[in-house]
Amino acid sequence: MVTYKRPSDFIDFLQIGIDRTVPDFRRDEPGLALNLGAGRKLIAGTVALDLPEWDADKDPIPYDDETVSAIYAIHFLEHVHDPLALLRECQRVLFTGGHLNVVVPYWNTELAHSDPDHKSFWSEETWDRIFNNPYYDKHSSYSGEGWKFIVGINLIAGIVERNKVLVTQLIKA
Repeated sequence: MVTYKRPSDFIDFLQIGIDRTVPDFRRDEPGLALNLGAGRKLIAGTVALDLPEWDADKDPIPYDDETVSAIYAIHFLEHVHDPLALLRECQRVLFTGGHLNVVVPYWNTELAHSDPDHKSFWSEETWDRIFNNPYYDKHSSYSGEGWKFIVGINLIAGIVERNKVLVTQLIKA
């Protein structure tokens, strides 16, 4: 087992391994950070939004436009009935340069299919299909604006094949 002394050690290792820059998932700058559907996955320095106070399928994110610096959605998007509506809400509240950090089960794993509450399945190509498909812009109530997210990092990770996850960082451009 490798032990890293600093969180950036792993990022440095990953950058060398994939031969590209990896944006920082941590937000050191001041600003509001949200943890959507936090459950027991609490992250220090974030505001947890979860049932029963906040329902992603019914409620908007309760913050004004462009007031949030970072959003974490860890094992959450796959449980939402309309993940595109939630992504639009995330885009609305994030300020330019803000990060949306997502972890979802990888589409073809036991982890993805063993929970009967999973409503969507995600692969490394899902983001391209969402953000570059004009269908999702034309059939949107999202004030006529297109997607402003770019993919900062998008990787498949796991210790064993059956429990792989997709780890993505979206950056609002």
